[in-house]
Amino acid sequence: MIRAGYTTTDPVTGTRMVVIQSDAETNGNGWTIKVYCPPHAPPHVLEHLHLSWTETFEILTGIARYKLNGKKKTAHAGDVIVMPPRQPHIHPWNAGDTEMVYLQVDEFDEPSREAVQEVLGVFATRNGLAREGKIGKRGLPKNPLQFAATLRTLNRHGGFDAKVPIPLQRFVSATLGRVAEAVGYRGSYARYLDDPNR
Repeated sequence: MIRAGYTTTDPVTGTRMVVIQSDAETNGNGWTIKVYCPPHAPPHVLEHLHLSWTETFEILTGIARYKLNGKKKTAHAGDVIVMPPRQPHIHPWNAGDTEMVYLQVDEFDEPSREAVQEVLGVFATRNGLAREGKIGKRGLPKNPLQFAATLRTLNRHGGFDAKVPIPLQRFVSATLGRVAEAVGYRGSYARYLDDPNR
């Protein structure tokens, strides 16, 4: 289980995520995380959208770039960025020479403890797979079955890639994703949640 204080680091970008509030603190209404981005670290999450979540980012230190609804913008310490449901976006990344830190709050339209655990688990699992060389250049799993299982987990909770039509993602999730899960693939694995090198 992912609880407050849980930390995971993207080995490619060096971006570190610390959970401030998980489902235990929010009653399943989302989460709060603090994200530390090294100087000039690129985005650690692809452009995506959520069908019903609102994501809010408060820049605490440094200079950030972000993308919302097709437009790239700059934000500085003290700025608050709101990314509404169904708007394609990329989370803030570091545009400066010093560490950039932000607070991210995800708010659901309906409580779901499962969504909190599974989506945060996808983040941790992706970082674990990356340490093992199993993540490609675009930040996606190299193994197509692992990719399908990850996609299925995110789609189940209303998260979609912004570049691929949602009906196509749902089709892949319902077909190849089901096959992947049937043979043991998951979007999140306990071994990465308990890994001391996470």
